[in-house]
Amino acid sequence: MSEAARLPGLPRRGFLGLSAGAALLAAGCRSATDPEAGAAPGGTAAASAPDLQIVYGSAPDPTQLLHRGPDTPAFVNLVLDRLVDLDPATLQPVPWLATSWEWSADRLKLVLKLREDVTFHDGHALEADDVVFSLVGATKSSQVKPLLERLADVKASARNEVTLTLAKPTSNLFDALAFNPVVDARTYVEGRASDTVNGTGPFGWRSFKGGNQLDLVRNERYWQSGRPRFERITVRSVTSSQAALSALQSGQGHLIGAVPGRDLKVLAGNPGFTVQSAKASYQQAFLGVNVASKPFDDLRVRQALQYAVDRERIVAQVYGGHAEASSLPWPSNTPGVTPDQVTRYRHDPEKARGLLREAGAEGARVPLTAANSPVFSSLVELVKFDLEQAGFGVDVQLLDNAAIQPKIQQGTLEGLFVANHGMVSVSPLSGITVSGPLQVGRNTSHVTDPAYADLQARAFAAADEQARADVNHELSEYLLAQSFHITLAHAWETYAFASSVRDVSTSALGYLKLTDTRRDA
Repeated sequence: MSEAARLPGLPRRGFLGLSAGAALLAAGCRSATDPEAGAAPGGTAAASAPDLQIVYGSAPDPTQLLHRGPDTPAFVNLVLDRLVDLDPATLQPVPWLATSWEWSADRLKLVLKLREDVTFHDGHALEADDVVFSLVGATKSSQVKPLLERLADVKASARNEVTLTLAKPTSNLFDALAFNPVVDARTYVEGRASDTVNGTGPFGWRSFKGGNQLDLVRNERYWQSGRPRFERITVRSVTSSQAALSALQSGQGHLIGAVPGRDLKVLAGNPGFTVQSAKASYQQAFLGVNVASKPFDDLRVRQALQYAVDRERIVAQVYGGHAEASSLPWPSNTPGVTPDQVTRYRHDPEKARGLLREAGAEGARVPLTAANSPVFSSLVELVKFDLEQAGFGVDVQLLDNAAIQPKIQQGTLEGLFVANHGMVSVSPLSGITVSGPLQVGRNTSHVTDPAYADLQARAFAAADEQARADVNHELSEYLLAQSFHITLAHAWETYAFASSVRDVSTSALGYLKLTDTRRDA
């Protein structure tokens, strides 16, 4: 049984707050369970305002609750629970709807014990059949489908017990269990929730108006006693980051999310607002390389790209410092990753030009494609400049997001492309199994290498922490050497909120966790 699984029950606070790996940037924040913070033990905080207004960049879609993973709007976590959470510092599973679990000796069977005090918003008790329904549905359409497809059987072995049987050992199964929510088997029909989503989370789904306003109400039956603190939460969807900032500054919004870090500079030094980054959760911005396109079939040309890009300048100018420069797609604290690997490719345009000369490719004209958005346009501008300084000729093409996404998924982009994705923030194995740009066997870069597939197979079979660390190190070396995926930055999930709002936290996957959040009246 895992260390986390030995916990006798769910901690009262424990992992609700951000750990050192995703530190709360607001100075002087106190736990809502601290008597000095104005909370009555087991009750509602006396000094807290009854409502919270959130402005976010995307709206929830009831048809997508099982279909999507890390890009699901962050506030969906307020309505739906998951089987496990991930510790932000270690990414190890911790109890949530599942209180404990135990592996069989051959690690092909996992038995999950479920909480017995959980009800859906309509009063219906959570049962093992709901979990089975949710996992089976996710194996058909979830973003983490490649992980869940390794399940040979999912069954309710008791009213509050689910047994998962694997076809092959899968060391990162908990990544999938943390991504996918548990939905109500009675109301989630044919891949779609009813108009009112019935979950087990801290807030109930009251109404969804005009496709851009979600009204939530406090779940009086929530299994965490005395939580949440708010009576009502309203989530409004806006597509303009400037509109979100204006709402926050005018007091029409109390908390905003999905705003580019550079746009938050206007709040710097203003004591009326707090900007908070969840460093354990990020979207990785990268320069993708189609190795089937000349001159990128030459390894020296691909490595020239690594030295050409100025990652530190990208972090400062595109993300306003709310990001981290790295040569690797996964976090620097990933077991097995060394500091040398993280900083392997420092900005060195002369070295890049020398590699191009060696390959006879100096002056080669290459296409560079990206989505036509403020962030990607800025990324492309800097990458284009860096590549030209190294000796490339660059032809830029900006496409609507609806046009570029199918090309990325189908691998039909020629030359170079700038995009982002988030699965790598969980584990290297999940990244190379689920993420299209890195997926073993079928990826946007057209890399089909038995050595890459062998590393994936070894990672799946790794039976202990040391074995996982060893293969993570080798996998990092492989990506650094082959250079078909050029990491530009880890852009952190960032929120801004009024100083009257306290104790905001996020999960390791970037989902908002507002069970302890309060707003001064």
